[in-house]
Formats: sequence, C-alpha cells, structure tokens
Amino acid sequence: MRRPWPGRAPLKVPTTIRFDTDVLAALKATGPGWQTLVNTAMREWVRPHPAET
Repeated sequence: MRRPWPGRAPLKVPTTIRFDTDVLAALKATGPGWQTLVNTAMREWVRPHPAET
C-alpha cells in the first residue's frame, strides 16, 4: 500500500458492502457524491462508537 504524502488526506480503500435495495436507491438519488456522503455518515457514527479491542 502506498503511503500518503504529508499533509494530504489518507488514501481510500476499496471495499464491498451490501445495502438493502431501498437504502441504496435513496443514497444514489442524492446524486453525484453519494459515496462521499456515506463515508462522512460512517465517520460521524464511528467517532462516538470506538471499536472494542
């Protein structure tokens, strides 16, 4: 994996996730950038829910 340049955002990692049909349709209906919106929503959820080790 490549290292990000100093001062740049971390690299994105491709993955596969399964959504219910209606959820995916609603996300895509928001238009271009829907994947970025999902990433932002997940980041907001993860902050107050740290992973258990």
